[in-house]
Amino acid sequence: MQWTSRLLAIAMTLCSFVAQADDAHDPFEKSVRPVLLGTCFKCHGGLKVSGGLRVDSLEALLKGGESGAAIVPGKPDESLLVQAIRRHQDVSAMPPGKALPAPQVEAIVEWVAAGAVWPPTTAKFETAKHWAYEPVQSPALPSPKNAMWGQSSIDSFILAQQDSLGLSPAPPASRQVLIRRVTYDLTGLPPSRQAVEEFELDPRPTPQAFADLIEKLLASPQYGEHWGRHWLDVVRYADTAGENSDHPLPHAWRYRNWVINALNADKPYDQFIQEQIAGDLLAKDGPPDQFASRTIATGYLAIARRFGHEIDKDLYLTYEDAIDNLGKSVLGLTIACSRCHDHKYDAITVEDYYGLYGVLASTKLSFPGCEPQQQPRDLIPLLPPSEVEAMRAARKQKVEALEAELKQPAIGEPELLAQITAAITATKRTLATGEVPEAGSLDIASTDPQTLQQIAVRQGELLQLTILAHGNHGADTTLVELQIDEVGGEGRRWSTADIVNRPGELNPHPGAAGATPTWAFLDLNQGPRLLPEKLESHSGFETLKIWRNGDTPSVFVNSSDQPIPVWTTLPAKSFFMHPGQSGPVALAWMCPIDGVVKVRGRVADAHPGGPEGVDYALDLFASMELAPALAALAEGTQLRAANEKRRSEELGPEPVIPVAYAVAEGTPGNTKIQRRGDPADLGEEAPRRFLGVLGGADLASATSSGRLELARALTSPTNPLTARVIANRVWQWHFGRGIVASPNDFGVRGTPPTHPELLDHLATELMQSGWSLKALHRRILLSSTYQQATGTAQDAPWLTAFPRRRLTAEELRDSLLAISGQLDLTPGLAHPFPPESTWGFTQHGPFAAEYETAKRSVYIMQKRNRRSRFFSLFDGVDPNASSPVRDVTTVPTQALFFMNDPLVHAQASQFAKTLQATVATDESRLLIATRTLYGREPRAGELEGLRAYRQELASLSPSASSADLDRAVWESYCRILLSSNEFLYVE
Repeated sequence: MQWTSRLLAIAMTLCSFVAQADDAHDPFEKSVRPVLLGTCFKCHGGLKVSGGLRVDSLEALLKGGESGAAIVPGKPDESLLVQAIRRHQDVSAMPPGKALPAPQVEAIVEWVAAGAVWPPTTAKFETAKHWAYEPVQSPALPSPKNAMWGQSSIDSFILAQQDSLGLSPAPPASRQVLIRRVTYDLTGLPPSRQAVEEFELDPRPTPQAFADLIEKLLASPQYGEHWGRHWLDVVRYADTAGENSDHPLPHAWRYRNWVINALNADKPYDQFIQEQIAGDLLAKDGPPDQFASRTIATGYLAIARRFGHEIDKDLYLTYEDAIDNLGKSVLGLTIACSRCHDHKYDAITVEDYYGLYGVLASTKLSFPGCEPQQQPRDLIPLLPPSEVEAMRAARKQKVEALEAELKQPAIGEPELLAQITAAITATKRTLATGEVPEAGSLDIASTDPQTLQQIAVRQGELLQLTILAHGNHGADTTLVELQIDEVGGEGRRWSTADIVNRPGELNPHPGAAGATPTWAFLDLNQGPRLLPEKLESHSGFETLKIWRNGDTPSVFVNSSDQPIPVWTTLPAKSFFMHPGQSGPVALAWMCPIDGVVKVRGRVADAHPGGPEGVDYALDLFASMELAPALAALAEGTQLRAANEKRRSEELGPEPVIPVAYAVAEGTPGNTKIQRRGDPADLGEEAPRRFLGVLGGADLASATSSGRLELARALTSPTNPLTARVIANRVWQWHFGRGIVASPNDFGVRGTPPTHPELLDHLATELMQSGWSLKALHRRILLSSTYQQATGTAQDAPWLTAFPRRRLTAEELRDSLLAISGQLDLTPGLAHPFPPESTWGFTQHGPFAAEYETAKRSVYIMQKRNRRSRFFSLFDGVDPNASSPVRDVTTVPTQALFFMNDPLVHAQASQFAKTLQATVATDESRLLIATRTLYGREPRAGELEGLRAYRQELASLSPSASSADLDRAVWESYCRILLSSNEFLYVE
């Protein structure tokens, strides 16, 4: 019988490996099969078979065509298919014409290199009978042989399975082990020394004392933080969007905290899911005090990853990400495998996928910003629409009243513009022109140096340098240096250097208060207009001044003596102009004298990569009416500015309406199937509906997205998956391994349950308790199965002992801070992201900040494209994909972390100081240290080891004072204690 049990255990382990190996098929289904069927099949499949080659099966590719085998598994360089798509000279390039995108080529190369595994197809009628699709049953309790063991119904199922395998449970764990185990299990933090001592000395029987301990831990705010982290793993929570510039999500934290608060409040799990899918719809008819909370919950959908450069164009990938996560997190199904074709293993069709796709496409997701459109939009108000409308109406009424009071007579702006345009047209004289090459520089006088040495001017005329768009539509930052010298007379000089050195005095309008009337900045898009807006800073740089008409800077100055890194590096003390695609920008010198001047300067491309430069023109407008007309135009602008200032002061700031990164109803409608997952190749319309294998319920009407119906279908008692999946997750998060070892895949390719009756029992109990997760915790934790002594990995599948586990990255960091007394237990809120108005993130300059905090790790800002070093080192999750199970790796750099990292040194030092300040002797300090870190008293030999360690350090530093030696001993010894396996592992 013992051999039988071992063989079964090995078989279950192999099942787990098979499930993991099946994950390798996902790249084939997502990246290889769609190319073969969508591109290659046109010429090498169906009725058309060019060159005798078919691509619709592995056998066909191995057989090949007239030129031989198309692939050699494991040898991509020898495979004709790879050579063709790489477009080698010796073979015909495939596909003819335009080459495949590089990612598709690489996917096929990697597939061939990995052995060209072509997964088999499972018939749909078989998958429909799969155990996970059967209704949840309430099984009868088994009658194990050892009826004396066990405290709950859970134990009956576990023991009955052990009986059938000839196994037996381990003895009960000690109280010291139990309190450390359950405290980490429910809160992710170590128990305090006082809590350990109280539990050990509690005179009541262990079951009663342990039950009270569980209640205290479940009532702790730290419970929701720890178990919230579990859920955030599954839903791939992040504080950035994930597109190529990885824009921050300043409001995503509200969803993170909603998850934590919902778990602390023991929100029924069915309601927990419903609010994340359709909380905004539930909020409309719900109590007002829950409006904000339910709206925030839909952050579950909003945090779906964004893709590419201009994310609106790749929303189909965002919808796929959301559907994939919905299937895995709630149903334990790989629904996204049906984006391109019917699922190869489970009874999920393309129609099912696009039925759900239509629900998401009928929903408006908050927009996070991206490189072409930096600022977020479509954030969802957290006040009911009636309150928002009332606030806006009151504001509008106040604005209208004030504007009526401030209304001024017309200042004749159209007439002035007409006068200026006529004078420019009639008196224009071009003095110099040029084309500045990409990354080049050109002297203004290069075409005709003599002309610019003697220029007769009169007061009121305009000398204008215009920067024009070239082949790159004006997308170049242009460095301009212009100097005008009076010839004779008083020898006066005017220069762009004057603007650079005193930009604060210069307004965009000549003649305005405090302005230098010599210069004007003009937008020439629709006739000459003064640039209306000045920004006193940009991207956090106060020395960067900008004048603009719209979103794009037209004139800007770096007045600092240091370069400024923004969209490009702006040299120190420099003046810049930026023509727009729709029109040039000009720097106009309004002549203040009658006389002769000479002009010199240069124009340079300051942002190479266009790939073309810019043009320039230097013109003289010999009309004495121009400067007065511009001054009159500025007078009207100044009047409007004064009125705007008064208006702003009297109105006060706009009312702040709190918002969330969430979703709202969009335009309802079905979508068409994308053949082979290609959004440009549309097929039949797919009605919005739930999965056919789960009933296929209609999810929509003409007036709704269908999210509310979807939420109810997901949590229906007749849905066999939702309760099973979460019961399995809770079991897994307690024991380290689920009853189903593939918690995100209950499908045909997932791992079968080790205890199917127990899983249904837990799912039934969960629903009958009102979907209370805390009730499920109690049931599991109060079982004898949970309270066993620790065993080895071989005990895990059948739970013949409690499985030992290592602390997660979050638990490790939080424990270090808690032990030292530095952990801040107040909830985390928003992250200190830069103001949205300053964002300029790009693919080559993505958001990449790190924010230090002493709060719990669940509150640390999580980036999608650049994970933090600490979380990468200790197997933190990748927030780009659902992480149902934490990896556990052991690498040398983890040991180096405990030896060298400042975090460990700082916490060990603080812990040592606390010990030294509390008690005086090594013996007393060691007692407190082991009690605090391990929950036990020192073992035999540990005190002698500490004394020997002190002597060794003393011999190495004979001149050290006793105080310095004592500090060195305990700081280093605390690092040793913190790096031990006993601290890193939970028994």
